[in-house]
Amino acid sequence: MQLNDILELNIIAYDHEGIGIAKIDGFPVFVPGTLIGEIVKGKICYISKNLAKADLLEIIKKSCNRNQNPCKYETSCGGCNIFHMNYEEQLRFKKQMVIDTLYKVGKIKTEVLDVRPNPNPLHYRNKIIVPFGTKDGKIISGFYEAKSHNIVVQDECLIEHKDARLIISYLKQMLEKYKVSIYDESKHEGIARNVMLRVNDRNEFMLILIVKENNRIIKSLLKDVFDEFEQIKSIYLNINDKKTNVILNKDGFRHLYGTKTLIETLNGLKFEVHPNSFLQVNHEQSLALYNEALKYVKDGSDVIIDAYCGIGTITLNLALKAKEVYGIEVVEEAVKNANQNKALNNIANAHFICGKCEEEIIKLKHLKNVNTIVFDPPRKGCDQKFLNTVISMNIDNIIYISCLTSTFARDAAYLIAHGYELVRVHPFDLFSQTSHTENLGYFRKVKSIKS
Repeated sequence: MQLNDILELNIIAYDHEGIGIAKIDGFPVFVPGTLIGEIVKGKICYISKNLAKADLLEIIKKSCNRNQNPCKYETSCGGCNIFHMNYEEQLRFKKQMVIDTLYKVGKIKTEVLDVRPNPNPLHYRNKIIVPFGTKDGKIISGFYEAKSHNIVVQDECLIEHKDARLIISYLKQMLEKYKVSIYDESKHEGIARNVMLRVNDRNEFMLILIVKENNRIIKSLLKDVFDEFEQIKSIYLNINDKKTNVILNKDGFRHLYGTKTLIETLNGLKFEVHPNSFLQVNHEQSLALYNEALKYVKDGSDVIIDAYCGIGTITLNLALKAKEVYGIEVVEEAVKNANQNKALNNIANAHFICGKCEEEIIKLKHLKNVNTIVFDPPRKGCDQKFLNTVISMNIDNIIYISCLTSTFARDAAYLIAHGYELVRVHPFDLFSQTSHTENLGYFRKVKSIKS
């Protein structure tokens, strides 16, 4: 096998991102955009000592699981990397990916339930961030090509809210009308960088325009946008003058028009959502996820710690059943927001603590009868110091919510080695058309560790 060889390849498996894998004399060849059971013609574009990669040239034998993709940007946009699979195949792939990753990373064999399907696998995202650029003197917007900062010009996206592109299109018209320059990251020049849209379960929008600098013109054009769309209830600026790929400046928010927050509802509870609040991007599936977690809570008797609690969405849902819940979060603004949500819902049995989970949980060791802890960490997973404290507290039950299966598997292996059993994992399809999955793992203590 050499570079530029054109080969006939039989796809027999997927990797963790849903890329098809063929084998030539036992040597793996990865072919993006292919499905198990397909025979394809591919051109070798990369070879190392362990694997090769090939560009897809032709599908000789097509799988019955191939999606006749309605997205016209699927081959160029880097957003939806498994849109070529029909939805049933996506769910099968995700379940097997979880099973394989648990074993590959942690040598773990446990019950993995079927993936909880998304009732609406299109138009489900409640938050998007779209970059601006220029082409032939016109303002363009869209998502990036895979592994690049080249903007794929788009007038629609099948996983975002249907009204999002109408708003963005009008915003671009106003930027052109008011002659606002577009930011060039290579030169660190220009004003308008990105736009972020959030939408709640009542189809009310918050718009955040990210700019390098503020001026009166920006405020005027955003007033035009606010007046044009009845569904826009809140408008902010985010001023980010840093030469960075980090999109939002956490200290740069300026409220301009409408309400300061949106109200999101989960299980009858109301949550104030600020521009920088963390909220799952799929409302319906996040509700299903939280309700699954509640199945492991005993009515009126459990004392629970909710680590990495954010604005309190899980904490306050747990408080509906538990005796007491203690939420820990390092972001001060999120804790303030969580306490506002607690007051908004008249909940007395939830308590929020600001600090690092691995440090603050030690201070809760004095609490009696803590029998459950919930983790919902960032993609990097849990700090080992934090896990060690959990282990030393001999907490009976762990509910671990994870957006990255590999770090979940790593942490699960550590907990298993220190006295816990991973009873089951339930994957949820929060990110349809992409290879990402959200997992809920339930752990039970089987061996006490002396502190």
